[in-house]
Amino acid sequence: MTTGQGRTPTTEELAAARRSARRAARLGAPPGVCPHDPRDPGEQVLATVWVATYVDALPNNEAAPAGQEEA
Repeated sequence: MTTGQGRTPTTEELAAARRSARRAARLGAPPGVCPHDPRDPGEQVLATVWVATYVDALPNNEAAPAGQEEA
């Protein structure tokens, strides 16, 4: 997996991103807590993996509609 202008994340970095996302979803944290900046070419893949894992880990696999996240 390449990141275009960025770098290829290591297997350990990808695993850590997945663990972090599952933990955030389980604790009910909003998606905005993603620790990876999608604007940074070096973190785009990690941000994408984090968000996809977060959504998959949500209860009932349902993300809140945009603008309606609970506080």
